This record gives sequence, C-alpha cells and structure tokens, in this order.
Amino acid sequence: MMLEANSLDVIIDRRVLVGDLSFTVEVGQNWAILGANGTGKSSLLRLLSGVTKSAGDDVYVDEIPISSFSKTSVAKEVGLLPQFEEQNYWGSVRDYVGLARFAHAPGLWGQSEDDQVIIRRSLENFEIENLSNREYRGLSGGERQRARLASLMAQDPKIFLWDEPLENLDYSGQMKFLSWIYETVRTTNKASVMVIHDINLVSRFFTHTLMVFPNGTYLAGVCDEIMTRENLSELYQTSFNQVMYDGARLFVPGW
Repeated sequence: MMLEANSLDVIIDRRVLVGDLSFTVEVGQNWAILGANGTGKSSLLRLLSGVTKSAGDDVYVDEIPISSFSKTSVAKEVGLLPQFEEQNYWGSVRDYVGLARFAHAPGLWGQSEDDQVIIRRSLENFEIENLSNREYRGLSGGERQRARLASLMAQDPKIFLWDEPLENLDYSGQMKFLSWIYETVRTTNKASVMVIHDINLVSRFFTHTLMVFPNGTYLAGVCDEIMTRENLSELYQTSFNQVMYDGARLFVPGW
C-alpha cells in the first residue's frame, strides 16, 4: 500500500506554492510535513486525499490515480482530518464519530456489529466515551478535537492524513495521540502524513519528513537525514541550535 505524488503542483489562486512535488508514502511510514504558514501544506493534504482535484493524474494510491476512485472507495484507502470544519454538527458525539463509518456500512443508514465495536473503541481510545450522548456542538475545544480524532480512527483508512491534529490538545493529549498513531502505523500496516509545527516532536515520533520551503521547493526523506539545523533554519527563515538530551536531537531557535 502506498500513496504517491508524482510531479504534483500545489496551486492557489493561480500561484504555484509547491512545484513538481514527488514523494511516496509507504505502509509503516509516519510522515511529518513542515513549513511556514502559507506554504501550501493544508492544500497539499487536500490534494493527496482527493478532496481537491488536481490538474492531472498526479496523485496515486497503489499506482491507481486517486481521481478514478469513488467517494466510498477512496475513504477506505485515505482519510483526511482537516484543520477546520465548515459545519457545526448538531447531533451527539457518538453519532458524529459514527458518521465516519459510511464507507464500511452495509446500507445507507445501517451499521454492522463491527461498526458498533469500532465506534466504541474509537471513543474509548480518545477518552470521550463518557461524552457519547452529549451534543457535539456543545463540546469544549479540546473535547471536540478528540472527537474529531476518534472520527478518523473510526473511518479506519489505510493512510491517515492529519492537518494540525494537536490543535486544542493539552500535553497529555498530544503525547497519547502521537503514541497511538506511532504504534498504529508500526503494527497495523498503515501509514500517516501529518502537518505539524513542533519540530522536536517530529524528531521523536516520525520516520520521514517533507519540508516545504517558502520559495516553493521541498525536501523529502528520512527524518535523521532531513532534520538538520541548516535545513530548519532555511525552512523557517530563522536560526536554530542543535542540542542533545538523553540521546535525542533537539532544536532550539537561536537568539
């Protein structure tokens, strides 16, 4: 199982933010996308998910153009957690998470016993089973974000795409989520691609990095090779110092 971008252009308002982008995400890999604001990271995820159609056949799932998949079939392969939601869901938390099972449901409205088990497990995994009957729109920011994470877990795609999923999570929630996705990718034949801003969490939890630079170029590869002080300084247009702590490389912005 792999997700491939082949000479993909990320274009917003006729402006090319990233040009001729090519990289491949394979099962067992955990990718971080790094870059300054406005460099096209969210738009890239939408293209990779098929939510936004690209100009040509330049995004592939197992060598098949993603444009050829139906909405239901692509949802089994690739799942996207967007940074923002356009609508404020009116139903319960459980119903909200359950909607993510649409690609697996036996009918338009039905849910199998397996669906029920997966929904319950997703709620428990993100510690919101006690909120199951609450209105989704009445949740706090952190509770809502955990429900959104549970929703993508319930969808159960082969490749997860996350756009800043740590938003509104406290430190405990961040560590639990990153540990969960790390183990999920490592043990269940899945892959993950995540837009994230904390570079030191990247060094700890991720296998690969895609850096999107302000001039529209990019670097893609193994974290140990890509995560350097020089690359990060160019990426964010500020200096970084590298320090070692307990055997791990950490990066601190320079004064």
